[in-house]
Amino acid sequence: MTVAPSTVIVDMDGVLYRGTEAIPGADEALNRLEQAGHQVVFVTNNSTRTTKQVAAKLKEVVGYEAAPEQIVTSATAAVALLPENASRCMVVGGDGIREAVLGAGIQMTEDPIQASCVVVGLDRDFDYNTLDRAASAIRGGATFIATNRDPTFPTSDGLKPGAGSIVAAIEVASGVSPLGAGKPEKPTRDLIHALGVSTAWVIGDRVDTDIALAAHDPEWTSILVMTGVTAEDDDTGDADHVVPDVSAAVDLVLAREDER
Repeated sequence: MTVAPSTVIVDMDGVLYRGTEAIPGADEALNRLEQAGHQVVFVTNNSTRTTKQVAAKLKEVVGYEAAPEQIVTSATAAVALLPENASRCMVVGGDGIREAVLGAGIQMTEDPIQASCVVVGLDRDFDYNTLDRAASAIRGGATFIATNRDPTFPTSDGLKPGAGSIVAAIEVASGVSPLGAGKPEKPTRDLIHALGVSTAWVIGDRVDTDIALAAHDPEWTSILVMTGVTAEDDDTGDADHVVPDVSAAVDLVLAREDER
């Protein structure tokens, strides 16, 4: 009996690239998975880009051409948490969140009184006035949704503050804890399963998101790579496998699949 290849779920920041620099061998690794017949799904907690923009960055930086349908972002996952009766939403974040909210048929507003929800992700223009408006809306009853709570993300210049730092500021100012959308939360897992994923490998660089995502499904096996946020002396015990980079991760996947 021929066994179909497993799906490979791949994180992006810190796995395939850091900022605008590709991780060496990332393009070849992805091509090897594709040639072996694996379904490759890209899952990122970065909410700044639309799925089309993510695909464009993959092609530009890594040299790999992916379809937007292969990409799951924390912004697209956040749609599942929008209130059914929501009419207007305040967005603290980038194009990815805005497109997802508008695609759900909800208009955007910066007025705390009109906002029935506040969706928060990475916002490089975040300032005190934005914090004030978002916290006021949430204290007034708006649903607080965090696309993700990643404290940092890796770039070619080192670690930068992530969406989690902005979420934390709004949480403190409003006194309300948010609903979570990104890895390892259920909205992201649901989107992955909706793509027909059952048995899967999960390749990522962060224990509390990527490795935790795999831990939620007994059919998923995690591989931690050391090219992103995880340092050599960090606790990596929850990962099923720890390898130097995505090329080594793909070596492992292909070797284990050959043993099936």
